[in-house]
Amino acid sequence: MSIKAISFDLDDTLWPLLPVILKAEKDTNKWLIENYPGVENLLKSDEVKEIRDSLISQESSLVYQLSKLRELTLVELAIRSGYTKEESEIMARESFNIFYAGRNDVTLYEGVEEVLESLKQRYVLGVITNGNADMKIIGIDHYFDFNISANNINAGKPDPVIFEEALKQTGFRAEEICHVGDHPVNDVEGSNNFGMKSIWFNEKGIDWPLDEKPDFKEVSSWTELEGTLESF
Repeated sequence: MSIKAISFDLDDTLWPLLPVILKAEKDTNKWLIENYPGVENLLKSDEVKEIRDSLISQESSLVYQLSKLRELTLVELAIRSGYTKEESEIMARESFNIFYAGRNDVTLYEGVEEVLESLKQRYVLGVITNGNADMKIIGIDHYFDFNISANNINAGKPDPVIFEEALKQTGFRAEEICHVGDHPVNDVEGSNNFGMKSIWFNEKGIDWPLDEKPDFKEVSSWTELEGTLESF
């Protein structure tokens, strides 16, 4: 068995992300407008994006710290809407809790838990993510031996730094790890360029979107994953 460990992306690999984020944003904005009506106008404008971009330009590491970025953005939005700094910080903190609960209210793709349970008997399993999902809240943390997030190391896929962390945490060589993810650049190209085996989770069935096509295998569902791993 040449593969000893498997690392997984989370969003759009273990669950579909868009419906989760849309609902979380809708519920959060509803709460904000009901409890802090002064923010409604700016909340519905381009101001939110402008604030986010400004914060990132001042502190580039925020691009990897999504939770902190969201809270800081809302603090600034509330201040611009006329609330005090203290009110704004309370608003940002409480609204983030609502958003984060919704952000982690995911529906796993069919077969995810069954396949993870089976794979765990034969491989070291881990996560390499640019996102801020909480696997403990979701209830799947017990399947994984390591969890590497952009937030923790201030680097995100496809930066080789984040893949290097998997080698440090497992003690394996790059070619002994297979990374599974949906993003052609961040997941497939990033892991492949680092020397890992790569599986493209292409649930949407799209054509490969890049000019160059690295050496990878492709699955469209979790039921295909175990057989594909064994084919390396």
